[in-house]
Amino acid sequence: MFCADFYTRISYRRWIGFPGFILNKAFAVSDAVPAGRLWVILSLSAFHSVAAQRIIHLFAVPPGEAGNLVNLTSDATSPHFLGTVNNPPLKSGVLISMGGGTGLPDMQSASASSVNGLNLPIFFLPERWKILACVDSNEGVTNPSADGITIDAALVEVTSDEEIPEP
Repeated sequence: MFCADFYTRISYRRWIGFPGFILNKAFAVSDAVPAGRLWVILSLSAFHSVAAQRIIHLFAVPPGEAGNLVNLTSDATSPHFLGTVNNPPLKSGVLISMGGGTGLPDMQSASASSVNGLNLPIFFLPERWKILACVDSNEGVTNPSADGITIDAALVEVTSDEEIPEP
């Protein structure tokens, strides 16, 4: 069982993607896990700013691609998406949220509400990996209303040689 002093180390992080996507689908990216560190993610969610029902998926992106994956500063496409207008599939990534379609209430983001982003009770993210949240829908983009995605996480950062209590 996690011990109380481990819980006192929880930090809450927020990463805000570009809020003005109109022509392309919104996404957001976390910082990279620092070298020599590991993130124990206890809670992960994402929400988007347009009041429409969309599916948001969260991925862990490995270091080889994570280094070039950034939050954009304008309405553009990211080379990490192989589909047009920032549509999946991705060049690389591991799905850490629920998979599937609109029938999964945990992944629906109706009226810009938050979604549950973890498929497991806790998740370990290794050094230099990043989290990516993106819209996965067969709808068009959000024109004329601008959209953006925000990622929220509760995590404990540990050193690579630190003993982690059993869950």
